[in-house]
Amino acid sequence: MLHAYYVSHTRVKVKKLKLQLHMPKKDFFISIYLLDIKTIVNTLTIVGLPITPDDHIEATLDGLSKDYDNFITYVFLRLYPYVVQQIEALLFAQEESFKKNFFEQNLL
Repeated sequence: MLHAYYVSHTRVKVKKLKLQLHMPKKDFFISIYLLDIKTIVNTLTIVGLPITPDDHIEATLDGLSKDYDNFITYVFLRLYPYVVQQIEALLFAQEESFKKNFFEQNLL
């Protein structure tokens, strides 16, 4: 009975984590957004349901705003797929570009 109790709770937790993986939205800083996704991915791995790098990247791209549409298109048009660390590095660079453009436009 105890085993059944823990198995059912684990299934519920896994289902909740899978839903949460596609829920984060990039609101402010890319670092916080990426950390939220990485935390869910790591937790799923701990409970025995590792996420593939492709699923990790897909979840990351799904939560980006329309400002990132060109970025997402660029990622999907690439002949060789990116790895998670490359996507994260590119997102940090893209965020810096957005900041630079914002400040340049507001100084004029």
